[in-house]
Amino acid sequence: MPANWFPGQKWTLRVGEGGMNNTTRFVDVNGTSYVLRLYETHRDMDKIKYEHAILLALAKHKAQLSYRIPVPIVLPEGGTIVQLEELEGKGGKLAALFTFTDGCNPTWANTEQIKNFGQAVGQLSRVLAAISVDLAPVYPPYYEIENIHPRCTPEAIRAFCLQPSELFWAQKRQLSYIYERFAAFYQAIPDLRQKPHQLVHGDINGSNLLVDSEGKITAVLDFEFITMDVRVMELAVCLSDLIDPSMSGVELRSNCAAFYEGYSSFVQLEEDEIQLLPLLIELRRLDVFIHFLGRYIDGVDAQGVLIDIIDNTFAKTKWLQENAAELVRFLQVK
Repeated sequence: MPANWFPGQKWTLRVGEGGMNNTTRFVDVNGTSYVLRLYETHRDMDKIKYEHAILLALAKHKAQLSYRIPVPIVLPEGGTIVQLEELEGKGGKLAALFTFTDGCNPTWANTEQIKNFGQAVGQLSRVLAAISVDLAPVYPPYYEIENIHPRCTPEAIRAFCLQPSELFWAQKRQLSYIYERFAAFYQAIPDLRQKPHQLVHGDINGSNLLVDSEGKITAVLDFEFITMDVRVMELAVCLSDLIDPSMSGVELRSNCAAFYEGYSSFVQLEEDEIQLLPLLIELRRLDVFIHFLGRYIDGVDAQGVLIDIIDNTFAKTKWLQENAAELVRFLQVK
């Protein structure tokens, strides 16, 4: 199948680690490596075309980024997407080839690395604010949570949380609290629609970053879910992953402040956007909960996976409720 991009040339295919949503292979041609991505969660050509259009537009601004992004490789006949006939039993999947960047996923060992993480996100957010393409985004913004999964309607979420099956009785208290936060969030949606919007990657975390042997960020990956959203949502997604309620308060505050210091060196938020951060960080956790609830309903994940997500969602949303005011204070625009 790499022959679609390299007709008449010799190539080798080797297995790579895949994420939870897609399968990855590495292609080697004449001493150059590429990444072959098989889209597993959907066969929606419009979603992939939009992602690729944004990546190709971003590639024109590479001088403004201190790291690389994946760039789709254009086929000889044009376009960047191949519909597979059959590959390892994965008939009909969509595939694309991208540039390769060496590196490994980061582990945040100190606040200086977290500050660099913030700088990388700020750089990307600033460039994305200036990008436009002719295509319309396919994915909705985060706050349209009724669109996250077709079987996770507001009614279905309510029923699961307030009337859990016997399998989730042990999580009754956590689920009831999670639904309270859903109800509170619904009230905030009209205000969110009025805030500044721009293109948002929407899933920048350690699994979608690469660093070199010295810990320097070499790439931001996986733009599959990029869309127009409240611009501060990018920051909320990253802070959500940095907030670990098991950490000491001092360490947690230090990490969040370091990230924001790096981020704000490229993007200056308005005061009312800072005030929204606790709510939007909660939204990220609620989004993850719905995503995995959908995977459980679809039979993709086992009960234990969803239980871990419930526990994590409960812990983080509760921490945010108890610490929201302090979080805003040390992230406020000076």
